Amino acid sequence: MQERTYFSDYLLIVLFLALISAAFFQQATGIVPPIPNSENRKLADKPVFNVNLLDPFPAAYESYYNDHFAFRNHFVSWYSYISFNVFDKSPYPDKVIIGKENQLYLVTNELDTYQGKMLFDELALEKIRKEFNFRKSYFAGKGIDYYMVICPTKYSVYPEYLPWYIKPVSKVNRTDQFIQVLQDLGIAVIDLRNPLREAKNNRTDQLYWPTDNHWSEMGAFLSYQAIVQQLGTKHPELVVKQASDYAITPYVRDGGNLAAILNMADKLPDTRFKFRPLFENQTSMITPCPYAIPDKMDPNDFYHGYEMAPGSALPRIMIVHDSFGKVMFPFLKDGFSRTVFIWDKWQYKLNEIIVDEEKPDIYLTMTLESLLPGLVKHIDERN
Repeated sequence: MQERTYFSDYLLIVLFLALISAAFFQQATGIVPPIPNSENRKLADKPVFNVNLLDPFPAAYESYYNDHFAFRNHFVSWYSYISFNVFDKSPYPDKVIIGKENQLYLVTNELDTYQGKMLFDELALEKIRKEFNFRKSYFAGKGIDYYMVICPTKYSVYPEYLPWYIKPVSKVNRTDQFIQVLQDLGIAVIDLRNPLREAKNNRTDQLYWPTDNHWSEMGAFLSYQAIVQQLGTKHPELVVKQASDYAITPYVRDGGNLAAILNMADKLPDTRFKFRPLFENQTSMITPCPYAIPDKMDPNDFYHGYEMAPGSALPRIMIVHDSFGKVMFPFLKDGFSRTVFIWDKWQYKLNEIIVDEEKPDIYLTMTLESLLPGLVKHIDERN
């Protein structure tokens, strides 16, 4: 009996030493293949030791070590897998909501927008009213047709997959408030919420990727159709492409940004769609960017331009967009004589210098509804 006790004690000591040594051994040898970090943030950098700056060093090094200790990403991955598959819970409920049939929803900004929390106050509404009244006059003075395009969140299109306890708490939300102000000013608003809600009822393919907060290629295509249909009331020469104009091929790939936040991108694949045009391409890309690139902006993000051969009678269009607009590039670029896309880091400014150079016939501001507060934040103050 005593020998067994000694053996158990020795075994416990050996296991304990092995456990506390494993991290140092892995750090030194890297014998266990690492798992890439999939968190949607930049990990802490290793601080440089400076004898003249000793006070901040311990905290900075602790942050670095917490982000880089051996097996960290393995533990994070196991935690996510067990939370998701065993307990059917989001490992990061403050970031991602797990809905029915494993539909994932982004929490930041989008949940509050859907529920009608954090409405615009009167000061913000007046700021919107003043800015867009200026925009209306600005574009009217240049003979440009101006449209505000509202891209819905997944919450607005697929609320039926949400957990039972998530419900709107108000009859209106910030999107409704914003649209009402613009409509009162007589500005054309293309609200894509209802077109996508109606479209989803007649099809089995997903208009939003289940593991992402962005719409799918199919959702982007249907949104493109809704936009051009409305533009066509003033510009009947515009042609709305149909699904039959493309060879549409589904394919499977790793999950999207919400699956990545959960460290589950490789375990939650999505079905995507590849659209191959069956018509002859009539546009060429405009390179390099003909405008000054703002500081800290990648030229490949800031500007995309396409144009047809000289002589086209189709209108010119300029679009200030976010990531939802980017998925529409392949569809919109083929319908206008010149198409310019601008991404200005979610500021949605007028970009007057580019307007003066491009002289578009149509100008779109395209924003995801949950990013409207950012648009308001960056409104230029005008005297």
